[in-house]
Amino acid sequence: MDLGIRVLGPVELRGAGPGERLGSAKERLVLAALALDAGRPVSLDTLIHRLWDDAPPAKPRASVHAYAARIRRRLRAAHDGELLLQQAHTYTLALHPRHVDCHRFAELADRARVLTDGGGDAEALGLLREAEELWRGEPLAGLPGLWAERVRAGLEEKHLAAHLTRFGIELRRGHFAELVPEVGALLEQYPSDETLACQLMTAAYGCGRQSDALRVYDTVRRRLREQLGTDPGDALTRLHRLVLNGAPLHELLPPPEPAVAAPRTLPSHPELVGREHELAAILSAAPAQAAPGAVITLQAVSGMAGVGKSLLAVHAARHLGGRYPDGQIHLDLRAHSPGQEPLAPEAALRALLRVLGVPARAIPDTLDELVSLWRTLLSTRRAVIVLDDAAGPEQLRPLLPGASPSLVIITSRRRITGLPGVRPVLLDVLPPDDAAALFRRLAGHERTGRAHEVADIVRLSGYLPLAIELAAGRLASRPAWTTANLLHRLTHGHGRLAEIRDGSREMVRAFEVSYMTLTTEERAVFRRLGLQLGPDFETFTTAALTGLPARRAERVLESLLDAHLIQEPKPERYVFHDLLGEYARTLSLSEDPADERDGALRGLIDFYVQASDAADRLVYPRRARPDLPRPARGRATPAWPGPDAARHWLTAERPGLIAAERHCRTEGATQDAALLAGALANFLDEEGYSAEAQRMHESAARHWRAVHRPDAEARALLDLGSALSRCGRYDEAFTAVRRARQVADRLRDSAVQAEALHLLGLLHWNLGRLPKALALQNEALALRLPTEDAWQIARCRNNLGITLLYLGDFRLAEDHFHAALAGFRTAGDELMRARVLNNCADLKTAVGDQESARKLLTAALEIFTELSSPSARAITQVNLANTMDSPAELNRMLDLYRDSLATFRRLGDRRNASITLHGIGLALHAADQFLEAAAQHRHALDLARSIGAAHEEAQALHGIGAAEQHLGQYAAAAAHFAEAIATAERTGSEPEAARARASLDALRAQNSAREGSGAQQR
Repeated sequence: MDLGIRVLGPVELRGAGPGERLGSAKERLVLAALALDAGRPVSLDTLIHRLWDDAPPAKPRASVHAYAARIRRRLRAAHDGELLLQQAHTYTLALHPRHVDCHRFAELADRARVLTDGGGDAEALGLLREAEELWRGEPLAGLPGLWAERVRAGLEEKHLAAHLTRFGIELRRGHFAELVPEVGALLEQYPSDETLACQLMTAAYGCGRQSDALRVYDTVRRRLREQLGTDPGDALTRLHRLVLNGAPLHELLPPPEPAVAAPRTLPSHPELVGREHELAAILSAAPAQAAPGAVITLQAVSGMAGVGKSLLAVHAARHLGGRYPDGQIHLDLRAHSPGQEPLAPEAALRALLRVLGVPARAIPDTLDELVSLWRTLLSTRRAVIVLDDAAGPEQLRPLLPGASPSLVIITSRRRITGLPGVRPVLLDVLPPDDAAALFRRLAGHERTGRAHEVADIVRLSGYLPLAIELAAGRLASRPAWTTANLLHRLTHGHGRLAEIRDGSREMVRAFEVSYMTLTTEERAVFRRLGLQLGPDFETFTTAALTGLPARRAERVLESLLDAHLIQEPKPERYVFHDLLGEYARTLSLSEDPADERDGALRGLIDFYVQASDAADRLVYPRRARPDLPRPARGRATPAWPGPDAARHWLTAERPGLIAAERHCRTEGATQDAALLAGALANFLDEEGYSAEAQRMHESAARHWRAVHRPDAEARALLDLGSALSRCGRYDEAFTAVRRARQVADRLRDSAVQAEALHLLGLLHWNLGRLPKALALQNEALALRLPTEDAWQIARCRNNLGITLLYLGDFRLAEDHFHAALAGFRTAGDELMRARVLNNCADLKTAVGDQESARKLLTAALEIFTELSSPSARAITQVNLANTMDSPAELNRMLDLYRDSLATFRRLGDRRNASITLHGIGLALHAADQFLEAAAQHRHALDLARSIGAAHEEAQALHGIGAAEQHLGQYAAAAAHFAEAIATAERTGSEPEAARARASLDALRAQNSAREGSGAQQR
């Protein structure tokens, strides 16, 4: 479309030709009032207010209608079609906002801002220059009235913001001389804008004109004092100091911080056909400056399924990506998912938080905490979130972001009421022309030339998008058919498609038509897929359900995909549409005998048991396993080329595997459930799914005890103890691991005994009980040594080294670390070797050899980065920061600490988060920032106490006391030193106790000297 409306200057209407000049100022004002809200209805009362403020003429509505009629004539002359729509008391300019120059300017400026935040200065600069070319002078030039003045001021503010962004890019690119006159002229318009002043000073300084830069500062300072009675802000003052001191230019130009990758989880989707007005309604409700908490509800008339709610919502969200740069997120709330309950608010929030990068272990348990974290994360983000297939307001209310610039788009079969800010978009069936266009696109233009036959087909399909898609797929799957053949089937069969208009039965009839086009084999596979336990399926799970060879199952899946009976949101992973899955399950229940259905599920469970065991052995080859009975029937499992592929399969199949274990557990197949729990133990532990793992391992331990398999029971108890330990439930973890040890003692199973001792040692170490931890780890080593298992022995020696380090026995700790390095090198485990290097660095730091510590940490960090181990990488960064000097390297230290702290919080690792906060406190203390240091130590203390980490508690208490001493809070400092001594002595950490005693002695000496000095003065 060549039509355009220009308001960034005199108001103009640009068509394909020269066109007719606009008439009076009021006519131009009406066009501007409509253009600013292009695509959205504007009420007559609003137009009257914009035209005449609060003093309208005698017949204002008649005047508005007259102006609108003139504008409509001009629009018709410039464009074929009706663009000015009149409805009850409203006018709508049916024009996409991009055809109005102010909206186009805002879009370009927003895209440029996103690009420059991510380091794309060159492309951003091009967009900003393109945006600048849209300006022809004062916005709404010559138009009177308060509304025009307000709009003019708002547009000029946006123009200034774009200038500032562009000037910043130009300065970073070294374009100093050419900027001086432009920035100087703008500063004359905005004489008190300190950002402009900073940019002008930088440009002048970059040209070597230091005196001019200083003169700008003096001028702005004088203006601020005379006009506002204030002094320049921190940024301008800092810049003046740098210029005055002749600082290097780069200090005046800090580079922009790189942007964090925004989540993009919208599912793949076909192109949208039609829906222009509905899409415009959604887009018009999402302005460039999104209102906090904006909510759009999409719903179908009469709860009609298959009308295209999800497609429209996802298409709109993708279209809005430029306006919402912080993410495009999709979540299926499963109100109508087959065989599944609607997603509870707690589960939905957990899924949303995972999308934003929060790991399972960092996600809180209660609904209130989940809501709080979700709203906190979205409080400053501008993301568009699609909540798909909602059950109702009770499910949705906790998911709304509250005071956030994000936009939420909701789809539901029910009318959503009772939520503030809801804007319903009632989605009806397609208009006849759009329905025919959709059919032609799906079936192919070369086969749909007979327009009257196509019109009859889409009419019989009820103009319903899913029914049309199924009908077109049927034609496409029959190369010999014509549209006449398909039309004959629709009108002379059982009248199935004619019933599509009849409420809830309509989709069943549409599905039946598609189902009858399948071969006998394809129908059987379709029915069996309705029995699948997880949310999606792939070739091997399909083969397991149906008994087909994997290659044949893959070909049938491709046929079903071509018929649009299944979808492929991710490569080689398939899902049902919610009602299609329900239909497939209903068919299986009605057509397949019960023993065949049971056999299909038995095949799926057998496959999951065998495949999970094979993946576990490939990913965790060193893990000891009991010899347990496996399913007798062999099932084809994926031929993974290596551990990474097996881990990827576990990740993809995790929901199905967990659902299978739950199905077995609740249906009485407890042995299969126990086998699945054992095979998934390490994977779930590493991925942080501790809640699911606890239930699985508790059931597994009960089963193995009931069938008198103590070896398997002991392993299940160890897995349970590890899962409980992961979430800080140490008392319960102790109970499980001690029971495992008792079982192992009875069996004289040295491997399980050693593992139980290892876990008990870690639990005591986490609680700061170092002597007890040391004794247990020595016992574990004594059991490992006769096995000559280099990896397990190295693992024991590493743990001993850490404990000895905390106990202050540096020489023996170093011996154990060196032995561990040699063992892991022999075993070929680079990840564990890097962890030992990190621990060696801790030792070097403790003895004052900072240079060696840095070298070791740098080497470890390279390995962790290469192997993508976020937790280990964060720990190493903390240790690297600990080797640096404050205040000389304070900023670098704080960057490392804070990056690591964010990782620990995502992982739910409160112990390491406490250690990191303590490190931040020490760094701030060394920089004489005692108040801030005390605050960080208090946060560290709270975390340490929340998990019973006594060693970290003693360190935090010592840090608080040291900060209070420098703040003159001597009594409080003495109390904290004394508490630190008691805590360290209780845990057996003599070095920490000695440090705290030394600090307390120094404080008492200082108090005595101060009191003596006071007596002499008296």
